[in-house]
Amino acid sequence: MGVLSRRWQSVFWGNPFFAYWTATTCRFVREGQRFAAKRLDIILKGSGSVITAPEKHLDEIYITVLKHSVPSGYTDEEKEEAYGMLGQVLGSIAVLSSPLSVSSLSRLLSLPNEDINQTVDELHSILDVPKDETRPLRLHHPSFRDFLLNKDRCKNSDLWVDEKQAHQTLADCCLQLMSVSLKQDVCGVRLPGELATSVESSRVERCLPLEVQYACAYWARHLQKSGIQLHDNDQVHQFLKVHLLHWLEALGWMRRVPDGVLSIILLESIAIVSLV
Repeated sequence: MGVLSRRWQSVFWGNPFFAYWTATTCRFVREGQRFAAKRLDIILKGSGSVITAPEKHLDEIYITVLKHSVPSGYTDEEKEEAYGMLGQVLGSIAVLSSPLSVSSLSRLLSLPNEDINQTVDELHSILDVPKDETRPLRLHHPSFRDFLLNKDRCKNSDLWVDEKQAHQTLADCCLQLMSVSLKQDVCGVRLPGELATSVESSRVERCLPLEVQYACAYWARHLQKSGIQLHDNDQVHQFLKVHLLHWLEALGWMRRVPDGVLSIILLESIAIVSLV
C-alpha cells in the first residue's frame, strides 16, 4: 500500500475492483523476482490518472500480465502462434462448465501438456496453477473471465476471446473425444443390468477419465452456447447415430443421467426440423 497515494486510496476505497487489482498486481510483481522493480514501474506508469474508473485499472493490469507472458524477443510469426495458444487455452478455461486439470485439459483439447504448461507458466497472478497437474486450474477471480470475453474491456485483438467461438471449440473437442472413447460396455462389466452403485468409482474413472466425463456431461451445453443450429447429417447427428447409447451408458456409470435429459432438451432447442 506504500506505493499508493492517499488520492488513490480515496478513489478505490470500498470498491471491490480495488481489491482484485491489488491482489493481481501484488502477485504479478512478486513473481517477477529480480524484475519485480521493473514490473512495479510498468504498473505505476500504466495506471494513468486516478480519475479513471477502477475497472479500467483492473483491465490494464490484466493486459499487462497477458502481454508479459509472450516474450518480446519472439518473431512476429512466433508471437502470432503464442497468442493463438494463449487464446485457446485461456478461452477454454474461461468458459469451462467445471474446472479441469492441465492433464485433463490437454487431452480434451488434444494439445501437448508442455504447450499448456508453457502457456500458463507466466500467468500465476491471474490463474491458480497447482504444481500437481492432476488438480484443476482455476481463475483467481471471475472478473478476469468477464474481462477476457468482453470486447469493450479487452480492446487488444490478440487477447480478446470470442465466447461463442470458445464454446464451439470445446463442443468440437468434446465430440471428438467421446467418439474415440465411448463404446458398448465401456467399463467392461459384461453383466447386463449391473447397478452403477456396484461398480467401484476407481474403475469408472479408469475407464472414463475426467476429461471424458466432462465431455459427456457438458458437450451439449457448449453447443447451445456456441449459437449454432443443428441440421440433418451434421457432426452431431453422425455422433448420435453411432454413440447415443454409448453416451447414455457412460452417463449411467457416472451417475449423471439427469445431465443426459438436460442435454437432449438443449439439443432439441437448437435443432432445425426438416419437413421433408
